[in-house]
Amino acid sequence: MPAFYAAVEALEHPVFRDYIKLLLFTGMRRDEEAASLTWAMIDFTNRVIRVPGSQTKNDEPLDLPMPSFVRDLLVARRSLGDSHWVFPAGRAGHIGDPTPHFKAVAATCGVRVSAHDLRRTFITVAESCDFSEWVVKALVNHTLGRSDVTGGYIQMTPERLRKPMQKVCDRLLELIGLTGSSEAASDAVTRIA
Repeated sequence: MPAFYAAVEALEHPVFRDYIKLLLFTGMRRDEEAASLTWAMIDFTNRVIRVPGSQTKNDEPLDLPMPSFVRDLLVARRSLGDSHWVFPAGRAGHIGDPTPHFKAVAATCGVRVSAHDLRRTFITVAESCDFSEWVVKALVNHTLGRSDVTGGYIQMTPERLRKPMQKVCDRLLELIGLTGSSEAASDAVTRIA
């Protein structure tokens, strides 16, 4: 993880650098959820990323609490300009295929990953924190209850998910070598922005 993260930080393209970090620290889906984020979906006041159901794989809205690292990353991104998109690029409006940037990371550190690998990493770290299956599913916007009657009754809110999300973030920071300290992570975000 430290080598991978250092290679991400070394990327020359700051938009893709931040995009890859967002994928790692949120477990969001590559295109429909993360790449097409607009600033209207970022609720800094309540510290929630709000993706409408029309932009998610399961057509369910995603209201994801922002852990401290993600909030700091998005605050730094917001200060860079006035684009409609969180991850702006050229004529398309927002970034597209991240494959060349993942190849650059692999060339630097020897760790070959995809956006989906980062989603798997997030889910694995979340599960290792001993959260219920339903909490893990809610964090990554997997449907609750379609195959399990009990799951259909569970109501997950951003506030219910805030502590688990922060715990996953802190564990990822530990694995990366940023000591799990939100303060150290904030300093790292500030240095790179």
